[in-house]
Amino acid sequence: MKFASNVVPRRAFIQMGAGAAAFAGFSRFSFAAGPARVTTANGWVSNVQYSGFFLGIERGYFEEFGVKAEFLPGGPNTPDTLVSLSAGQAEIATANWLPFIDAVQKGNDFVLIGAQWAKSPAAVMSMAKKPLLKPKDILGMKILIQKPSDAQIIDAILDGAGLPHDYTTAPTGFSPEPLIAGDGDAYLAFATNQPITLEKMGLVAGKDFHVTLLDDLGYHVTQGLYLTTRKYLTENRAAVVGYMAGMIKGWKAAVAEPEAALDVVLNNYGADLGLDAAQQKRQNELQMPLVAPAPDTRLFALTPSVFTGPMTVVAKAAGRTVPDFEKIADTTVVDDALAKLA
Repeated sequence: MKFASNVVPRRAFIQMGAGAAAFAGFSRFSFAAGPARVTTANGWVSNVQYSGFFLGIERGYFEEFGVKAEFLPGGPNTPDTLVSLSAGQAEIATANWLPFIDAVQKGNDFVLIGAQWAKSPAAVMSMAKKPLLKPKDILGMKILIQKPSDAQIIDAILDGAGLPHDYTTAPTGFSPEPLIAGDGDAYLAFATNQPITLEKMGLVAGKDFHVTLLDDLGYHVTQGLYLTTRKYLTENRAAVVGYMAGMIKGWKAAVAEPEAALDVVLNNYGADLGLDAAQQKRQNELQMPLVAPAPDTRLFALTPSVFTGPMTVVAKAAGRTVPDFEKIADTTVVDDALAKLA
């Protein structure tokens, strides 16, 4: 596999000796000249999920704010992003809420600085013969879930609507075919992923099947979290703010120019991955309204009330202890980044 110039192969970190690693850290932060190098540990392979980030690199938006953005690609058989962050192999990491909380509970002093999704792509799919469009539609249904803890999400939706926990669950995989086969009435999914599988079968969303965002069912959560260590944020705040400004500008461009966002993935950063161009195009179309639901969306902004609402409820139901929001997040990074873009 060929790597774009801004990619840092994970293998390189493994092969570095202790002395080389120490020198790398020294060289990165000890010279005033040039932009600050900031490496992001991505959670998945280089596809359109990161198109705004890649467009920001390609067009020099990060360097405009004093940052040279690099990244560690994710995917099967790669280290967890939070492991890379904790080990100092990356300055920024992407993560989901519960793994983040688990890492904090283990003593990692991580700080949330932003989130890619203004509206969560988490959704529930149902067939036209028995649609799930409102919380009350859940009653009496059999819900197909990927992991047992997903039932806590359904519980939270019903609790929010003042409804009883009148439903059953059944385990399933990451493909929606069991829904079509009638193994269940609804299927927990991502609005940017599994619906494309049904569309490829010739089914039409809104006619043959329905995709209802959990957000529209009252389950407001934030996904696509970006975080760093408190030490790095404290010592390199200007670089983190510059990084976020470049990221936001990249995603603004991706929303305004979806074809350019798709092109930079298919013909550059994901060119050697065998990506399905049609699937990537559709995924890009589906994700943009969730990244920027409205023209005035404050991209990457964190909303404290969302974290202290259902996200905390579900985390506590899963046995986690959730620190006060202000102890694990810094909302001013995005504020300062947006001020640079004003």
